[in-house]
Amino acid sequence: MTKYSLATIRKKAFNAGYRVEKGFQHYHYNNAVFTNYNGERLIGFNVWNMSTNTLEWASDCYDNNYDHLCTLEDVESFLKSVYEKAGLEY
Repeated sequence: MTKYSLATIRKKAFNAGYRVEKGFQHYHYNNAVFTNYNGERLIGFNVWNMSTNTLEWASDCYDNNYDHLCTLEDVESFLKSVYEKAGLEY
């Protein structure tokens, strides 16, 4: 369970130079939306580095096959580590 809402996490990410994006998990090969066995689309999050306009590899929100792999808890954990490295209070 996250401590903050999605809107607050997005604001904290923006203040640290990142952007949080919510969306469906995609398979990179053909950009198809990934589904579970019931055909339900899986929702996840990506973290973008705003200074380079690229996905943040350290967030583990994507790999060579899929994107939007993070849960909101994963995003919050990544942002906490960013704030700690910068010496800021999360």
